[in-house]
Amino acid sequence: MITRNLPIKAVLQFSIVPLSIAVLWSSGIVCAYYFLELKWLAIPFLPVSVVGIAVSFYLGFKNNASSERQNEARKNWGGITNDSRAWLAMLNTYLPSGNADAEKTKRSMLRRHIAWLYAHKSFLRHTRMAWEHDKPINNRYRAMFRENFNINLELEKDLNQFLDHAEVEALNQAPNPASRLLQNQSQAIKHLREAGHIDDFRMFELQNHMTKLFEHQGRNERIKNFPIPRQFASYASLFVKIFTFLIPFGLLKETQDISVWLTIPFATLISWVFFQMELVGEYTEHPYEGLIGDVPMTAITRNIEIEFLSAMGETNLPKPIAAVNGILM
Repeated sequence: MITRNLPIKAVLQFSIVPLSIAVLWSSGIVCAYYFLELKWLAIPFLPVSVVGIAVSFYLGFKNNASSERQNEARKNWGGITNDSRAWLAMLNTYLPSGNADAEKTKRSMLRRHIAWLYAHKSFLRHTRMAWEHDKPINNRYRAMFRENFNINLELEKDLNQFLDHAEVEALNQAPNPASRLLQNQSQAIKHLREAGHIDDFRMFELQNHMTKLFEHQGRNERIKNFPIPRQFASYASLFVKIFTFLIPFGLLKETQDISVWLTIPFATLISWVFFQMELVGEYTEHPYEGLIGDVPMTAITRNIEIEFLSAMGETNLPKPIAAVNGILM
């Protein structure tokens, strides 16, 4: 997520290929028309514009669907923030003060919740699906923010900060460490009830809260694991390519009374706009990839960590995540 506008450098880097293709293609068409006198290349612009309108509607549909996915991702993490604070308040309110066992269990549960946040974030930030973006330019951006979030290598380091060694070892064998941590939280709730620290009503309240966290996790994993149906995404890209293929032919007819060479800049500009529209939807569709359009999960996780550690009386608190080049991850 960025603070205001996309960096110009990023716009240019993602524009080089479509701009180059558009310039070369439109230049080839104009040269064939002008030097080889292939006058039949100039076709009426009306059918080309009708195709452009259809492609615009189709891209709008796809981009709206992509935006809904990103909005849902933001709402999910807003829910995680709210329910994390409620979890802290519930444990502080429900558990008796002055009881050593209850205090130890509460502290363990709060630290395990922070570990769950890091485990869930790490799961979402892994690039594991065939439809996700794994081009060299994407990996360069991920490398730029490596100090700000964990991609593949540092989950165990994060877990060791908040959990004992035996639990970390067990999590390493789990297919989904975040789910296992929530299950461990449920076992801790069971221990609190068996030890008589809470009654049945409070046990049910705490367990229902665990269910909410499972639901947040499941919704995020659905966004991560299931993209927009591939037929919509594939046809959007195909239609844009067909339209940009036709643009120079239609513009030849419109510019021949002035200068056919104007076809090159106008065709390039129109092609770039449509390619960028398609690109925006393609990247917005995936809000958990460690790229600049992401939901800022690292910053959210760190803020919750700071609140929890402060509530536990810790004084050596980590610093909030700062934006790098205007980008907050």
